[in-house]
Amino acid sequence: MKPSLAVFILAVAAQWFVPLFGVWQQEQVIAKGVVVKIRCGAPDPYDPLRGRFLSVRPEQRSVPAPPALSSARMVPVWATLVAGADGISQIDVLSLEPIAGPNVIRLRAYRTRWGDQTELAAVEWPFDRFYLNERLAPDADRLLATRLRSEKPPIAEIRLLDGRAVLTDVLLDGVSIREIVKQQAK
Repeated sequence: MKPSLAVFILAVAAQWFVPLFGVWQQEQVIAKGVVVKIRCGAPDPYDPLRGRFLSVRPEQRSVPAPPALSSARMVPVWATLVAGADGISQIDVLSLEPIAGPNVIRLRAYRTRWGDQTELAAVEWPFDRFYLNERLAPDADRLLATRLRSEKPPIAEIRLLDGRAVLTDVLLDGVSIREIVKQQAK
């Protein structure tokens, strides 16, 4: 076989392998991951290139900073999530070194000072979009807009596996937003 043909075949195989491996990793997290729920806000933007999605923003955006956390740039950190009595999880501990456990998530963070000069870590979650059917998205947006002003915020349901996280659902009063919007459409 000619070297140029071998390079071509290798390039074609890599173009298929890389995205399929990413999909496989996400499916592994969904199938084998631990379910964790966190409070969030979820306004609905529209992006002409990516379509309709709910922008999911976890409420917890800062935690006490580990001593060696950089203030110059975002760095990878590992966080342990602990569920409260209501089943909603929050970040308990941040670590600059990889840690193991079923409720560990990899985040990005940097050191910052807040009003009273408290040293905190500003965290960036590994997800920010929840995609749903294009026809359901406008109704879901209206529903979330009314719920954001209420006392019960939306809950993001995520699955964790080996530090990786996949956003699997947005819940309103414990019910999937997909199901609520489908029922209202009938």
